[in-house]
Amino acid sequence: MNNLHQQRFFALLICLGITSFLFAQATPVLIGVGQNSDVVVTTSNTQAGTNGANTLSNEGFTPNNNAASRFLQQASFGPNYSEIMALGGIGLENWLEQQFATPRGFNCVDKIIEIRDVRNAGTGDPDGGAFLWFWDYAFWEYSMSTNDVLRQRIALALTEILVISVNSSFGENPYPFAHYYDMLLDNAFGNYRDILGKVTEQPAMGLYLTYMNNPKQDTIYDLDWSVWPPDTLSRMVSFPDENYAREVMQLFTIGLCELNMDGTCQLDGNGNPIPTYDNVDIAEMSKIFTGYTWANPWCEFGCGSLTPNEDIVQTMTMVNEYHDPNAKNLLNGYVVQPRTPVDGLADINEALDHLFNHPNVGPFIGKLLIQRLVTSNPSPAYVERVAKAFNGESHYSNVRGDMQAVIKAILLDDEARNCEAAADPTFGMLREPFVRYLQLVHSFDLSSENGPNRNAMVSIMDRFDQKVFASPSVFNFFQADYQPIGPIAEAGKYAPEFQITNSQTISGYMNALNLWLFYGAIVDDWGLGFENSANEGDYPELDLSAEMALTDDNKIQELLDRLDLILAHGQISQRSKDLMIPVIQEMPNQGYNEENTLFLKRQRVNMAIYLTMSSPEYLINR
Repeated sequence: MNNLHQQRFFALLICLGITSFLFAQATPVLIGVGQNSDVVVTTSNTQAGTNGANTLSNEGFTPNNNAASRFLQQASFGPNYSEIMALGGIGLENWLEQQFATPRGFNCVDKIIEIRDVRNAGTGDPDGGAFLWFWDYAFWEYSMSTNDVLRQRIALALTEILVISVNSSFGENPYPFAHYYDMLLDNAFGNYRDILGKVTEQPAMGLYLTYMNNPKQDTIYDLDWSVWPPDTLSRMVSFPDENYAREVMQLFTIGLCELNMDGTCQLDGNGNPIPTYDNVDIAEMSKIFTGYTWANPWCEFGCGSLTPNEDIVQTMTMVNEYHDPNAKNLLNGYVVQPRTPVDGLADINEALDHLFNHPNVGPFIGKLLIQRLVTSNPSPAYVERVAKAFNGESHYSNVRGDMQAVIKAILLDDEARNCEAAADPTFGMLREPFVRYLQLVHSFDLSSENGPNRNAMVSIMDRFDQKVFASPSVFNFFQADYQPIGPIAEAGKYAPEFQITNSQTISGYMNALNLWLFYGAIVDDWGLGFENSANEGDYPELDLSAEMALTDDNKIQELLDRLDLILAHGQISQRSKDLMIPVIQEMPNQGYNEENTLFLKRQRVNMAIYLTMSSPEYLINR
């Protein structure tokens, strides 16, 4: 049996739940897809570095269809049927390598400028500005027309960790969000230290966390003329803003408590978590982020009609005159010494290096990314394996902060891939509403006859309180340690996405499904503000042609199985399908002419998707 056949054979064994008794043990042992304790596999095929151990590991795993769908739902916004079929012949690590090599699509800032120029030409106003919904159009166009799906999934996760939001002082300006998202796309497969540095120098972050034009601590002197000779009096008039100093530690690097490698808090002698920093540390760190201002210091935010050469799409400039020149006493006794002459950028880079090399960063960022991609409650061992990859201590890479190594460690880990974890009721995550929406449009290839991909996504935000860069605060839409009252909290588990799950968002999602599927109101296409009327071929539709071939009564089971594969990687129980079948069969399937029949068949498919995407087995992605 060659190596590839071995991989498929043992993958089949585990996913069918077949067990073997090895070495005369009384306890059955499950082997394959990472279950390889005390098992040795050799191969006679040494081509291309073939390793017998890969037969039982996830690195050599060629998945079946459900496993392929499950992987792609963690690694992208959701696969279509052909992508699921293709992955079975590629293998997981090969797919990751292909995605790492897939070039970026277009630049979102350029897309906004293109939209603005087309709109201005149409309205006859060459000096017309840009609007916030141009950013939504740019994001949507990128999502719907480019192939770097893993990059986009990681970038979206990073937007929920390294947060900026429209709920700030940006007004109608779309450029900050396009520039920030471009930066995340550019660096998603790079090094986390580079991401940290580029986030810090972003004018959007400088505005959002209020360290743009952050002054050094200043003192002015007055004379007290009530005495003679007059006394010199001093009074403090300004202190550096502390927002970014706090959040770069709490949210972007080290968290609130000293961590073990497995992500658990270290405890003091009284059993309390050991804090990573205190208010004095925040005050000292705030001195680091002084002196940053606009690329053109004379320009104020919102000036003129912004172009790629203006301030909001350029990194901030350091004005050393306003940077604190004194020593900064950072964490664990580390001191950034005074520089002569003053060099604010050097101070910032030294402080960021200090934070980046803190032992907390690997487990802290690693666990956050696991929660965004795979499961809300990763085991300590899973977190530790990912933290080691972040630290450059895995076979994926020896470079600290290597994002490709971290991504591989998360997505190829046994806990992410094996069937046993998928059956664990504490494993997985509630699918984010925005991700459900993106999955629907990607899984069924939303497109229009004439090609524009425009979506202001206003109704999406209204219905379930989530779209990219719209969180209510720097703490994201939900917090990583959120525990809803009840069994989850009682079990000591976390369910972050439940923080935005309430009567409004639940009914909003169900109503949105109804509108998307049965009424075709799947995007908010506002045009560009000058068209006389929308062309019929402009409005997008889901491609349900393959599913519509499965709407006869005797094929409804097959239809549901197909949707189960595409949307829920085989997690929908037969009991649930048995409840769905008569509901779908109650709907007419034959009309008074061919056009009406096609309409009715589509409605049957819409109902099948509606029932699938509203089922608990779909909503909890295991």
